[in-house]
Amino acid sequence: MNAARLHRIRIPRTVFAILAAIAVLLAVAFATPQGRAFAQDAWQFFVRAQDTTFPLRRSQTSEPDLSGPTAVPPAPLISVAEAEARVGFDLAELPFVPDGLNYLGARLYGRAVGIEYETQGRGGHLVLVQSQAGFVQSDWDKVPAHAIAPVKIGELDGEFARGTFVVYAGETRATWNPDAPILRLRWVQDGVWFEMTKFGNVDAIEYLDQAGLIELAEHLVVNP
Repeated sequence: MNAARLHRIRIPRTVFAILAAIAVLLAVAFATPQGRAFAQDAWQFFVRAQDTTFPLRRSQTSEPDLSGPTAVPPAPLISVAEAEARVGFDLAELPFVPDGLNYLGARLYGRAVGIEYETQGRGGHLVLVQSQAGFVQSDWDKVPAHAIAPVKIGELDGEFARGTFVVYAGETRATWNPDAPILRLRWVQDGVWFEMTKFGNVDAIEYLDQAGLIELAEHLVVNP
Protein backbone atom coordinates (compact mmCIF):
# COMPACT_ATOMS: atom_id res chain seq x y z
CA MET A 1 0.00 0.00 0.00
CA ASN A 2 2.89 2.33 0.78
CA ALA A 3 4.45 1.46 -2.58
CA ALA A 4 1.20 2.32 -4.35
CA ARG A 5 0.97 5.66 -2.52
CA LEU A 6 4.59 6.43 -3.42
CA HIS A 7 3.87 5.66 -7.07
CA ARG A 8 0.93 8.08 -7.07
CA ILE A 9 3.15 10.81 -5.61
CA ARG A 10 6.04 10.29 -8.01
CA ILE A 11 3.98 10.72 -11.17
CA PRO A 12 3.15 14.44 -10.76
CA ARG A 13 6.69 15.16 -9.54
CA THR A 14 8.08 13.50 -12.65
CA VAL A 15 5.79 15.52 -14.91
CA PHE A 16 6.78 18.71 -13.10
CA ALA A 17 10.47 17.87 -13.56
CA ILE A 18 9.99 17.26 -17.28
CA LEU A 19 8.12 20.55 -17.75
CA ALA A 20 10.78 22.42 -15.78
CA ALA A 21 13.51 20.90 -17.94
CA ILE A 22 11.68 21.90 -21.13
CA ALA A 23 11.30 25.46 -19.83
CA VAL A 24 15.03 25.67 -19.09
CA LEU A 25 15.92 24.31 -22.53
CA LEU A 26 13.64 26.82 -24.25
CA ALA A 27 15.06 29.68 -22.21
CA VAL A 28 18.60 28.66 -23.12
CA ALA A 29 17.70 28.11 -26.77
CA PHE A 30 16.00 31.50 -27.19
CA ALA A 31 18.98 33.18 -25.53
CA THR A 32 21.17 32.08 -28.46
CA PRO A 33 21.15 33.64 -31.95
CA GLN A 34 19.97 30.35 -33.44
CA GLY A 35 17.15 30.09 -30.92
CA ARG A 36 16.02 33.66 -31.52
CA ALA A 37 16.07 33.03 -35.26
CA PHE A 38 13.84 29.96 -34.77
CA ALA A 39 11.41 31.97 -32.64
CA GLN A 40 11.32 34.74 -35.22
CA ASP A 41 10.56 32.27 -38.00
CA ALA A 42 7.56 31.08 -35.99
CA TRP A 43 6.08 34.57 -35.64
CA GLN A 44 3.48 36.03 -37.91
CA PHE A 45 3.84 39.78 -37.78
CA PHE A 46 0.43 40.50 -39.35
CA VAL A 47 -2.67 38.71 -38.10
CA ARG A 48 -4.26 36.94 -41.05
CA ALA A 49 -7.78 38.07 -41.90
CA GLN A 50 -10.11 35.13 -42.49
CA ASP A 51 -12.06 37.05 -45.13
CA THR A 52 -11.72 40.17 -47.26
CA THR A 53 -14.68 41.76 -45.45
CA PHE A 54 -15.92 42.01 -41.88
CA PRO A 55 -19.15 43.46 -40.42
CA LEU A 56 -19.11 46.82 -38.69
CA ARG A 57 -20.37 47.25 -35.15
CA ARG A 58 -23.55 49.28 -34.69
CA SER A 59 -21.55 52.25 -33.38
CA GLN A 60 -19.50 52.24 -36.59
CA THR A 61 -22.53 52.36 -38.88
CA SER A 62 -24.64 54.95 -37.04
CA GLU A 63 -24.77 58.59 -38.09
CA PRO A 64 -22.18 60.78 -36.34
CA ASP A 65 -23.25 63.27 -33.68
CA LEU A 66 -22.59 66.60 -35.38
CA SER A 67 -23.20 68.54 -32.16
CA GLY A 68 -19.93 67.35 -30.62
CA PRO A 69 -16.37 66.52 -31.63
CA THR A 70 -16.16 63.92 -34.37
CA ALA A 71 -12.71 62.55 -33.51
CA VAL A 72 -10.35 62.21 -30.57
CA PRO A 73 -7.40 64.55 -31.14
CA PRO A 74 -4.02 62.83 -31.39
CA ALA A 75 -1.48 63.05 -28.60
CA PRO A 76 0.83 66.07 -28.93
CA LEU A 77 4.18 65.82 -30.66
CA ILE A 78 7.12 65.53 -28.26
CA SER A 79 10.86 64.97 -28.53
CA VAL A 80 12.33 61.50 -28.89
CA ALA A 81 14.14 61.97 -25.55
CA GLU A 82 10.83 62.73 -23.81
CA ALA A 83 9.17 59.76 -25.48
CA GLU A 84 11.98 57.48 -24.31
CA ALA A 85 11.51 58.70 -20.75
CA ARG A 86 7.77 57.95 -20.97
CA VAL A 87 8.05 54.39 -22.33
CA GLY A 88 11.29 53.38 -20.62
CA PHE A 89 13.40 52.11 -23.52
CA ASP A 90 15.75 53.57 -26.13
CA LEU A 91 14.11 54.29 -29.46
CA ALA A 92 15.57 53.48 -32.85
CA GLU A 93 15.69 56.41 -35.26
CA LEU A 94 16.69 57.25 -38.78
CA PRO A 95 19.99 59.18 -38.78
CA PHE A 96 18.63 61.37 -41.60
CA VAL A 97 15.33 62.77 -42.86
CA PRO A 98 14.22 60.77 -45.93
CA ASP A 99 13.98 62.68 -49.21
CA GLY A 100 10.64 64.38 -49.76
CA LEU A 101 9.71 64.42 -46.06
CA ASN A 102 9.88 66.81 -43.13
CA TYR A 103 10.54 65.59 -39.59
CA LEU A 104 7.68 66.18 -37.15
CA GLY A 105 8.70 64.50 -33.89
CA ALA A 106 7.49 61.66 -31.69
CA ARG A 107 3.96 60.87 -30.55
CA LEU A 108 2.73 58.44 -27.91
CA TYR A 109 0.17 55.80 -28.87
CA GLY A 110 -0.53 54.11 -25.56
CA ARG A 111 2.58 52.04 -24.81
CA ALA A 112 3.97 52.61 -28.31
CA VAL A 113 5.84 55.54 -29.83
CA GLY A 114 5.50 56.81 -33.37
CA ILE A 115 8.29 58.88 -34.94
CA GLU A 116 6.57 60.86 -37.68
CA TYR A 117 7.40 62.58 -40.96
CA GLU A 118 5.20 64.30 -43.54
CA THR A 119 5.48 65.64 -47.08
CA GLN A 120 5.09 69.27 -48.03
CA GLY A 121 1.34 69.90 -48.16
CA ARG A 122 0.66 67.01 -45.75
CA GLY A 123 -0.49 64.61 -48.46
CA GLY A 124 1.93 61.89 -47.46
CA HIS A 125 3.27 60.57 -44.18
CA LEU A 126 5.84 58.14 -42.87
CA VAL A 127 5.47 56.77 -39.34
CA LEU A 128 7.86 54.49 -37.49
CA VAL A 129 6.06 52.87 -34.54
CA GLN A 130 7.93 50.84 -31.93
CA SER A 131 6.81 49.14 -28.76
CA GLN A 132 7.89 46.49 -26.28
CA ALA A 133 4.24 45.45 -25.85
CA GLY A 134 3.65 44.01 -29.32
CA PHE A 135 1.75 45.23 -32.35
CA VAL A 136 -1.67 46.85 -32.30
CA GLN A 137 -4.09 44.10 -33.29
CA SER A 138 -7.70 44.67 -34.33
CA ASP A 139 -9.91 43.79 -37.28
CA TRP A 140 -8.66 46.95 -39.00
CA ASP A 141 -5.01 45.87 -38.62
CA LYS A 142 -5.53 42.38 -40.05
CA VAL A 143 -4.34 41.54 -43.54
CA PRO A 144 -5.50 38.76 -45.90
CA ALA A 145 -2.82 36.11 -46.28
CA HIS A 146 -2.47 36.68 -50.03
CA ALA A 147 -1.56 40.34 -49.41
CA ILE A 148 1.40 39.56 -47.11
CA ALA A 149 4.93 39.15 -48.42
CA PRO A 150 7.75 37.72 -46.27
CA VAL A 151 10.83 39.95 -46.40
CA LYS A 152 14.29 40.33 -44.91
CA ILE A 153 15.46 43.43 -43.04
CA GLY A 154 19.16 42.68 -42.99
CA GLU A 155 19.26 39.26 -41.33
CA LEU A 156 15.89 39.73 -39.64
CA ASP A 157 12.62 38.26 -40.84
CA GLY A 158 9.73 40.60 -41.47
CA GLU A 159 6.50 41.00 -43.40
CA PHE A 160 5.29 43.60 -45.88
CA ALA A 161 1.71 44.43 -46.83
CA ARG A 162 0.00 46.98 -49.04
CA GLY A 163 -3.67 47.93 -48.62
CA THR A 164 -6.15 48.33 -45.80
CA PHE A 165 -9.76 47.71 -44.86
CA VAL A 166 -12.05 50.56 -45.92
CA VAL A 167 -15.76 51.34 -45.63
CA TYR A 168 -17.49 52.42 -48.81
CA ALA A 169 -20.48 54.78 -48.73
CA GLY A 170 -23.66 53.07 -47.61
CA GLU A 171 -21.93 49.81 -46.69
CA THR A 172 -22.25 48.00 -43.36
CA ARG A 173 -19.09 45.95 -43.87
CA ALA A 174 -15.44 46.91 -44.18
CA THR A 175 -13.78 45.65 -47.37
CA TRP A 176 -10.12 45.01 -48.08
CA ASN A 177 -8.76 47.46 -50.64
CA PRO A 178 -5.41 46.20 -52.01
CA ASP A 179 -4.85 49.45 -53.92
CA ALA A 180 -5.10 51.79 -50.93
CA PRO A 181 -1.86 53.82 -50.71
CA ILE A 182 -0.87 52.37 -47.34
CA LEU A 183 2.33 50.31 -47.17
CA ARG A 184 3.33 48.56 -43.93
CA LEU A 185 6.51 46.81 -42.90
CA ARG A 186 6.70 44.84 -39.64
CA TRP A 187 9.56 43.12 -37.83
CA VAL A 188 10.93 42.46 -34.34
CA GLN A 189 14.43 43.18 -33.08
CA ASP A 190 15.85 42.79 -29.57
CA GLY A 191 12.44 42.58 -27.95
CA VAL A 192 11.05 45.66 -29.74
CA TRP A 193 8.18 45.40 -32.24
CA PHE A 194 8.57 47.73 -35.23
CA GLU A 195 6.07 48.92 -37.82
CA MET A 196 7.04 51.37 -40.56
CA THR A 197 4.06 52.73 -42.49
CA LYS A 198 3.86 54.97 -45.54
CA PHE A 199 0.58 56.79 -46.11
CA GLY A 200 -0.43 58.61 -49.28
CA ASN A 201 0.27 58.47 -52.98
CA VAL A 202 2.51 61.54 -53.28
CA ASP A 203 5.13 61.94 -55.98
CA ALA A 204 7.77 63.15 -53.52
CA ILE A 205 7.78 59.78 -51.72
CA GLU A 206 6.83 57.50 -54.59
CA TYR A 207 10.28 55.90 -54.27
CA LEU A 208 9.32 54.50 -50.87
CA ASP A 209 7.99 51.20 -52.12
CA GLN A 210 8.66 47.81 -50.48
CA ALA A 211 12.39 47.99 -51.22
CA GLY A 212 12.55 51.64 -50.15
CA LEU A 213 10.96 50.96 -46.76
CA ILE A 214 13.26 48.00 -46.17
CA GLU A 215 16.28 50.16 -46.95
CA LEU A 216 15.13 52.75 -44.41
CA ALA A 217 14.55 50.04 -41.81
CA GLU A 218 18.09 48.77 -42.32
CA HIS A 219 19.47 52.23 -41.50
CA LEU A 220 17.79 52.58 -38.09
CA VAL A 221 20.10 53.28 -35.19
CA VAL A 222 19.62 53.86 -31.48
CA ASN A 223 20.63 57.35 -30.30
CA PRO A 224 21.97 58.60 -33.66
